Order: sequence, then C-alpha cells, then structure tokens
Amino acid sequence: MNKRLRIFGWLLAVVIVIATALIVLNRQWLKDFWHGMSYQPSAAMADIRSKLNLTDQGTFLFNASQPELNTSESFNSYCRTDGQEIAVLGCYTGDRIYIYDINTSELKGIRELTTAHELLHAVFARMSSSDKESLRQDLDKTYQANQDILKSDLDTYDETERYEELYVRAGTEVKKLPDSLEKHYATIFKDQDQIVDYYNSYISVFRALEAELDALATEMDALSNEITAKTAEYKERVTNLNNNITEFNNCAASTECYMSQYEFYSRRNTLVAEQNNLEFLYNEISALIDTYNVKVEAYNADVLQTQKLNKIINSAPAVTEEL
Repeated sequence: MNKRLRIFGWLLAVVIVIATALIVLNRQWLKDFWHGMSYQPSAAMADIRSKLNLTDQGTFLFNASQPELNTSESFNSYCRTDGQEIAVLGCYTGDRIYIYDINTSELKGIRELTTAHELLHAVFARMSSSDKESLRQDLDKTYQANQDILKSDLDTYDETERYEELYVRAGTEVKKLPDSLEKHYATIFKDQDQIVDYYNSYISVFRALEAELDALATEMDALSNEITAKTAEYKERVTNLNNNITEFNNCAASTECYMSQYEFYSRRNTLVAEQNNLEFLYNEISALIDTYNVKVEAYNADVLQTQKLNKIINSAPAVTEEL
C-alpha cells in the first residue's frame, strides 16, 4: 500500500510539474483565452470586427485584446502623453486596444484601419524573437520598395520601435508583399488587401488635398510671377507713352516740328495704337489677377478642409490662448 502511495505521489508530483510548466509556457495564451471569453464588444466594434474579415487566430487575438472605441477624454487617458501634439488614432497598451472613435463619412475606413493596425501590434507582442527575425529580411525589402509610403513616418522611430512599426504598416498599408509576409498576415486577415483598401480609403482624402494644395501653390506662383512681370512692363510702357505724348504735344504746338500732315497723323496713330495695346495689357493683367484670386480662394478652402480633417482625427483638446 505504501509503495502504491509513493508511486501515486510521484506521479502526482510529475503531473503538477508538467502542469506548472504548461501554465508558465502558455501563460499568455491562457490570459488571452480568459480575456477573450469575457469580451463583449459594442455593436460598433462588433461591426468593425466583422469588416476586418479575421481568421480564427485573428479573431482570438482581437477578442483577447478587447478593443474598444473611446471618446477623446477616455481615449487620451489611455493613449496620449502630456505635451504630445501629433494625432493619435489608436494604441495598444496593457494588452488592450483603444481606438479613438472617429465616425465621419469623410474618412471612411479609418476606424477599421486603425483597429487592424493596433491588432498587429498585439500580434507582434506575442511573437517570439526567432519569429520576428524570420520576417526581418522581407520586411526590409518591403520598406525599400515602398519608401514613398513608409519612409517619412518610420524615420521618426528608434531602431526597436521602427521594426515593429514597419511590421504593422507593411501589413496594413502595402499590398504587394513577399510570399513569406503574405502567408504570415494571412494567419490574421483572410484578405489583407482589404485592410490596405481601408487605409487607402481614408488616407487618399489627405493625399488628394495635399496634391491639390501643391498644384495650386505652383499655379499661384506662376501667376504671381507673370502678373509681376506684366505689371512692371505695363508701368514702363505707360511712362514711355506719357513721355511720348508730351513730346508729341510739344511738337504739335510748334509750327516747324512736323514737316507734313502725314508725319503728324502717323506719330499720332502710333501713340493711339500704344494706348490700345496698353489697355489690352491692362485687361490681361486684370484677368490674371482674377484667376489668381480664384485659386487663392480654392487654396484657402483646401487649407480649411485639411485643418478640419486634422482636427477630427486629433483627440487632443483644443488649446485656449490666454488674453
């Protein structure tokens, strides 16, 4: 009996050791499982989850991260640091995803894209060092091939944060990916291209405004230079005409200046033609000024629209200047 008890005790100890090891090795999975089981998304977040078209693994990590939509005050308490001026759309912190609730028809796809972005931060946090390293070469290739999209933002990060951000942005902003990356992101999203479409849907609004502002600025500069040049020409020719008219009148007052009536009318007609030409030039300058003013109005309207959209995506409270 004692021998059986010793064997049972030994087996129980082995089971406890194995169970403890499994719990330690799978602590994150157990934690994720528990959080996912207790997660009850809002109707809006459930809709976002559906639109992301997640795999089973993606859904598991989504639920485990318990994403929630927040108004500015609560969102800032989770995601913003004091003095931070840039717009923050979402964050992954404390194993949770928080999304600034931007719900406007002008920026379709922004909530879906932001949620997908933060979900990939959650995925990255659970990857082993070897798994991360296995993707590094293809992520670097993706960066080199898409610097027009990625460079300006990624260059603001330090090396460690930069690699994680590259991983997240590649999965949400780039369609043409190396096979290894496509297979990897396919474990989270059933259609990774659709996630990029969400990105393009909202970012294209800002890019279109930026392109239009650049084009208008170029056109305004060209018009301004043309107006300046033609105005200078107009002033110089007016001065010359006035001098020529004075000279003509002085000559006409003298009985010995003009040798014939033909000479008189010939010089007079030259002055009249120049007056007509200057009137045409004046009208041309006025039309250029009108065109310039129309472009200024369009430029200012685009600036106001850009400011409006930037205000929409920026959860930071407005700063009130003290008088």
